[in-house]
Amino acid sequence: MSIEEVRKKFVVDKTSDTTEKIETKKVENTNNIINIELSKLVAFRKRQPFSMYDETKEQEALESIKENGVLVPIIIRKIDGEKYEIISGHNRVNCSKRLGLSTIPAQIVECDDNKATLIMIDTNLCNRDKIPPVEKGYAYKMKMEILKNNSNMSNIKEFNENSPQEKNTSLAQIYRYIRLTELINTLQEKTNNEIIPIKAGVELSYLSQEEQEIINQVIEDEQIKLTLVQAQKIRLKKNNITYEIVLKILKNEKIKVEKFTGKLDRKIFKEYKDRFNSDKEFSILIKKLLDDYFKSDSDT
Repeated sequence: MSIEEVRKKFVVDKTSDTTEKIETKKVENTNNIINIELSKLVAFRKRQPFSMYDETKEQEALESIKENGVLVPIIIRKIDGEKYEIISGHNRVNCSKRLGLSTIPAQIVECDDNKATLIMIDTNLCNRDKIPPVEKGYAYKMKMEILKNNSNMSNIKEFNENSPQEKNTSLAQIYRYIRLTELINTLQEKTNNEIIPIKAGVELSYLSQEEQEIINQVIEDEQIKLTLVQAQKIRLKKNNITYEIVLKILKNEKIKVEKFTGKLDRKIFKEYKDRFNSDKEFSILIKKLLDDYFKSDSDT
């Protein structure tokens, strides 16, 4: 699906005449674009999962706009007074301001907060050539929340069919992106910077925050890039993760696993061996102590 097809899904088509001023007139079709003053625009007021362009990408956009103008109109909606909210096009607006322009081509849509968020997500997923995986995760998570809570808009089966990016992304991959939102910030940054592969990040996302902090510390101390296999081994140690265990896994060292055998420590045996008349007497005591211990543990 192209950016224009995304627009057609949401643009309001009004056939009746209107006496409103040109800047407040609703768009009648996708070819009806207006130039709006930059001073009338405000940033998207809801949650925004996408970051602004980095220095390199921004410079490319600046040069393009300087030479050719803004080729793709931004998408906006009218809010209070003469102000308009930017739904899609924050980077184009930012670059236009830096170049000293006073207006920008825009398309006005009439929609509620949920539909505005869907437009923002779809247009960014469609229009950006490279999006950090964690940003994709937050975008897909926001979209799924809206679709789940608004059955009149769509349903989860259509999630993978009606959007531009999803056509080239499996539902399994979408859920992987969403799992990345469960990582602590430092591990999210490492995933975005490809220090941690996406699938490895998914494995770590199932661990507690404290365990993730330990993993992050080992990675930083040792300057090691995590692999999927290593992440899978670490996940198997869930609820038993220590710095030493993670370090051994990352260095591919064998981890000694202590198994329960029921054998009593020799020092304890020597200290108490003269207190019992038989092994049976000792076993009865041990059984009673264990029963009491586990009973009190279950009561809490």
